[in-house]
Amino acid sequence: MDRMKVREFLGELLREHDDHAAFDDAESLIETGRLDSLAVVNLVVFLESAFNVDFDKLEFDPQRLGSVDEIASVIEESRRSG
Repeated sequence: MDRMKVREFLGELLREHDDHAAFDDAESLIETGRLDSLAVVNLVVFLESAFNVDFDKLEFDPQRLGSVDEIASVIEESRRSG
């Protein structure tokens, strides 16, 4: 369920930039340049509100937010530390 929600949100962010190409869970959308810094900020706000991720407790590294797999890992880490 978490992955689906994250994939949907990432898809919305990409479509805002007229990017309709498919992506897989391991693809780093940051490293490929498909997500910019503003999109990462929007993603952080989404993760805080949708999954109660507290970036005050976690080490913030934008590279950890590049793919669905990495984001799922951050969500799990947040739940364990919470």
